[in-house]
Amino acid sequence: MGPMKIRLISLFACTALLSAAAPPQADGLQGEWRNTKNTVHLKVAPCGTAMCGTVTWAGDEQRADARKGSGRDLIGSVILRDLRRQNDGTWRGKVFVPDINTNASGTVTIVNGNMIRVSGCTVLGLVCKTQHWHRLK
Repeated sequence: MGPMKIRLISLFACTALLSAAAPPQADGLQGEWRNTKNTVHLKVAPCGTAMCGTVTWAGDEQRADARKGSGRDLIGSVILRDLRRQNDGTWRGKVFVPDINTNASGTVTIVNGNMIRVSGCTVLGLVCKTQHWHRLK
């Protein structure tokens, strides 16, 4: 093999490795969001090869409820994790519900450029909840 062919193979291998480790394409999901009552703010951003949502601000009542349920402060909590884009355009992953200290299977659907719908169900789908979140920035 000549030097040019080895360089091309090396370049291809490096490009393939970088592509595999690249953050996901957010397609409108990335950004800052607020719940309908504007009592919790969430920042959605790449985390490794998936997307995550971290609480950046919360009202006193929501923070107290989270502390009672999980023993942790709501601010800084990752409540959406391991979100991966599906073929149907939704994002699937885990939703952490701090009030009851539970992880649920979750789906995030982009309703439009300024609204997402977050749905989560606990084990066996016995308890499900859906919330709409509105873009802040």
